[in-house]
Amino acid sequence: MSLSLQILETIEQLKEMAKLEEEIWKTAPVPLHQTLTAAKNGGIVIGAYMDGKLVGFVYSFPGFRNGEVYLCSHMMGIDASFRDRGIGYRLKRKQAEEARRRGYRVIRWTYDPLQSRNGYLNLAKLGAVGVEYVENCYGEMNDALNGQLPSDRFIVEWRLDERPTGERSLAKADLLKARSLTVLEAGQRADGLLQPVPRDIDETAAPLLLTAIPLDFPQLKERDFALALEWRLATRALFQRLLVEEWIAAGAWRCLEEGVLYYIWKRRSERWQQKGEEE
Repeated sequence: MSLSLQILETIEQLKEMAKLEEEIWKTAPVPLHQTLTAAKNGGIVIGAYMDGKLVGFVYSFPGFRNGEVYLCSHMMGIDASFRDRGIGYRLKRKQAEEARRRGYRVIRWTYDPLQSRNGYLNLAKLGAVGVEYVENCYGEMNDALNGQLPSDRFIVEWRLDERPTGERSLAKADLLKARSLTVLEAGQRADGLLQPVPRDIDETAAPLLLTAIPLDFPQLKERDFALALEWRLATRALFQRLLVEEWIAAGAWRCLEEGVLYYIWKRRSERWQQKGEEE
């Protein structure tokens, strides 16, 4: 099966995207008149086709903040049958390529920081960084993915012209050594579910910090909603504090044997390149 990526800009293409969006989120899609207007006025909408069938898309439009124009990447969806095949990564790389061609230098978007798949894609694979935390960003969302939890979101920023130079490289060995700098651990309960366990450490001289979230948060939420809410509130309080104190979420490390994803936090003024797969 072959994958092709295409710019979506016709009414027929955008209707097909709306149908896929409805299937993924089980809720009403973004109105056609809005996606069409965005596509015709500086927005970038890209579809992923597998042998002629639309199986994924990314939808974005122009944004403006503090004197800077950027591309606001509002939504990316992948058909459930085609996830974990790298389609999201390819869509984002194509989006960046097209954004550069049109003169954009920054792409910003939001995602739920408890969704480890998105966290790993955005921070570890693409190299974006989490720069803001918005509490209950979209209000109550009753779709299939968000359920009844507060819709807290990271705002991530992807600066397309940044090329890492001279940063500290972090491989698995470095990260294992940094385990003592974990400020939020995932403790295992008797039923096997993970619960948030904050740790007090001296952060003043720490070169980086680690915070854990469950790798499969959707399953945890399905089994124990109260525990899912506990994770939401614990990460909200900690992530907001770290961002105020000039830390940024600058990387992610999947630790499969523990069933967690670790966010890697660095001081805002520092950058580095993470190398190597961690599984």
